[in-house]
Amino acid sequence: MFRFSAGLSSIVFAALLAGCAGVKYSPMVTEQKSLPDVSVRVSHQADGIYRVQVRNNTSDNITLQWSYSAYVTTGGETIRLINIPDPDHFPEGVPTEQVPSMVVRGGRLTTWFVGESWIDYARRGVMPRPRDSESKAGIYLGFIIKGKKVYWKGEVSFVPQP
Repeated sequence: MFRFSAGLSSIVFAALLAGCAGVKYSPMVTEQKSLPDVSVRVSHQADGIYRVQVRNNTSDNITLQWSYSAYVTTGGETIRLINIPDPDHFPEGVPTEQVPSMVVRGGRLTTWFVGESWIDYARRGVMPRPRDSESKAGIYLGFIIKGKKVYWKGEVSFVPQP
């Protein structure tokens, strides 16, 4: 009788753990700080890959500065963003320096990015989980507009998926 109870409790415990491990979250990005005459939209695509769309309505060319851009986790850790021009072809290694993305006046830019610390997860098609799904993360995109460094800010909330 004891063997049966111990075996059954192990199965139930493993099932409970598997159920907890199966919780998936859908990151939702909300704009917190906009930029005058520049429209920025950031959306989570899949497996830790985010798409950024920029529309430049200024009278000058602007640049998205990847070296000034970051993701701040729910735990407050700052992670460098890695530009991925084609989400189907990741760079072999993590670049030490990144070329800024130019957006001509009246032009548009669509590109993708991942966080440096989860680029390997994204390569394998695995979505990293937030440490604290109740807290919000942040995305900071640095731009040079009319010779000045400015930031767009987005807030990332994590919505559990059924």
